[in-house]
Amino acid sequence: MRASYYLNPQTPGPADDRRVLQEVLGQVDLAERSGFSDVWLTEHHFTGYNAYSDPITLAAAISQRNPSFRIGFAVNVLPLAHPIRFVTQCNLLDQLTNGKVVVGIGPGNAPDEFLGYGVDIETRHERMLEFMDVCDRAWSANGGGFSYAGRHYQGEVRGRIIPTPVQQPRPHVAFASSDPGRLEEAGRRGWSLLLGPVEPDVLAPRMAHHLRGLDASGLGEEGRARALGDSSVLRQIYVAEDGEDWEQTIADPIDIYVRKSAVANAGEAGEALSPSQFANWRDRYMSGGWLVAGTADEIVERLTPLAKLGIANLLCWMNFGHMEDARIRASLGRFVEHVLPRLEAIEPDPELLSALVAQSTGSETDFARLWRGDS
Repeated sequence: MRASYYLNPQTPGPADDRRVLQEVLGQVDLAERSGFSDVWLTEHHFTGYNAYSDPITLAAAISQRNPSFRIGFAVNVLPLAHPIRFVTQCNLLDQLTNGKVVVGIGPGNAPDEFLGYGVDIETRHERMLEFMDVCDRAWSANGGGFSYAGRHYQGEVRGRIIPTPVQQPRPHVAFASSDPGRLEEAGRRGWSLLLGPVEPDVLAPRMAHHLRGLDASGLGEEGRARALGDSSVLRQIYVAEDGEDWEQTIADPIDIYVRKSAVANAGEAGEALSPSQFANWRDRYMSGGWLVAGTADEIVERLTPLAKLGIANLLCWMNFGHMEDARIRASLGRFVEHVLPRLEAIEPDPELLSALVAQSTGSETDFARLWRGDS
């Protein structure tokens, strides 16, 4: 398991936007110097849940500032974009990084974001599928023109998408979903898998569907390795120093994050939550798998099952809830020194995946074979 630095910082307000962005760029510099392999960005708008909103623009800046980093997205919200513009931006970013881009895609789910863009949230899955169909046409056009005509997107490209990507025929794609059919389709297409904050017994069946799709894909060893190597899981991480009562020292960032999450992800009025509503949101957050906090030993214990499942990439979300820059940097340093080397040493255990899937479905599968890609 490797570590990637994940960016979704909250901002207190307009007067703080510049400071937060400068701190984020400094933290990315530190992560690059400290042995992180990638930086991953997300997309959120309007609510203060994200300080930069436009992940592709920020990624372009990072690509020139931190050239050793691979860059991924978890995720680009496709229904809020236009497919031709999106392909053009991804191709340019692929050129700027010399082919080190992972295009993470998803349908989004935040009511205020869809309202702000004038897009019906109920059409998001339909729009995403049509969007990717247009992207596929663009990436497979081999420098020629093409047309597209669907319910949501219609047009004709007379010429070619400029520039062409370094990765051929397209930048690598990663996909976020919990739907079994879509997970298998992602595997058949050779896409990587983006996994959320659920526990290993929920992650395992999703990984199983993806592996079955990979098994049916006909991909060679290199394609399978790429799909598995960029399959990622997201966790908020805070590594406490010895003797620290982290539930007290980061209580304010936790409370701030919970309120902003309620606004961003459910359209709730975060500041106006009643005490009982806030307590319910906070309890679900603390028990829901997002946050992995504690001593280095406690964090290794929490993350070991993920590494044993064979998840190759841990998206480390360390800047959340207006946490102070110095505290984030200290936590990052303890993670690199005391946690990351131990995670890197853990070998995947297909038997654990088999056991968890059998526990949830009642069916046995030889996941060691699927993992290796044996015929």
